[in-house]
Amino acid sequence: MSDSNKVVFITGITGFIATHTALPFLGAGYTAEDWIARFPVHKARFQYAVVPDMVVAGAFNGAVKGCDIVAHVASPDNEADFLVPAINGTKNLLLATKHEPRIKRVIYTSSLAAIYDPTLEAGKHVIETEWNSITYDDAKVATDPLVVYRASKALAERAFWDYIQDEKPSWAGSTICPCGTFAPPIQPLSSLSALNLSTAFMWDIANGKYRTGIPIMGSPFYVDARDVALAHVRAAERDAAKGQRYLLIGGTYVPGHFVEVIHRHFPDLRDNLPPIDLSKAGYGNFEHDSTKAIRELGIEYTMLEKMVVDTIAYIVNLQKH
Repeated sequence: MSDSNKVVFITGITGFIATHTALPFLGAGYTAEDWIARFPVHKARFQYAVVPDMVVAGAFNGAVKGCDIVAHVASPDNEADFLVPAINGTKNLLLATKHEPRIKRVIYTSSLAAIYDPTLEAGKHVIETEWNSITYDDAKVATDPLVVYRASKALAERAFWDYIQDEKPSWAGSTICPCGTFAPPIQPLSSLSALNLSTAFMWDIANGKYRTGIPIMGSPFYVDARDVALAHVRAAERDAAKGQRYLLIGGTYVPGHFVEVIHRHFPDLRDNLPPIDLSKAGYGNFEHDSTKAIRELGIEYTMLEKMVVDTIAYIVNLQKH
């Protein structure tokens, strides 16, 4: 995406977070067959490059040509293939930046999963300087796909920082580490069965799948994807963000909070909902500090109620059309 001055390369553009990330870049004056059809107003400033397999050596070399900023948002979603694609895909993109001296900033989308392991560290104070301790060897033999996922996030982000330390590139890097991310699913969708995992979870609460009980969630934290997207733009533009890591958590929740908001705002969906249960509010007793993004990036976290209402209203409208 570009204007007459700057071009930003966003990986994984058809994905949930990447689509949200593209829009504020476009709104800030940058520009980017299925994706642009969703947002035709930006057609004149959008180009795309197909990268069939980001693990292949040199996969991104051509794609970064002519770019000033890179936002690496793409992430593997196959639980059996987390480790190698996440790590090698990141390394390939970083190596590709050697082929384009115009690049001044690289923003890497990591995750809260790279910071802590809730199964091992219940009650821990979560801040952006922490790392989960799962090793590559641990992940290779793990039977729990969530362990593999957490390892892949930490190891891929470490590869990002190691590259900066070892190669001393001409560009400055920042990482964005969001927790469980929710928002209207504005990415191209073939059907509601193609919803991303977090949005599908919220919609399943609303559509009756969990009428008799909601399964245990992986984390008690939420953040709006629109806040995550804006953090990418601000990190690319602000000098204070150079070399920094940002934890993005909008707040804590239990699924009962989603139920309560849906019950109040969507009376037609009430028969689908399980009983409202806020008894586990404060679930896990986790403490966190995500104010660095407020101070340095100017992020104002979206409240849970708005996040839920906007998301469910968007999906209800999708169903109608």
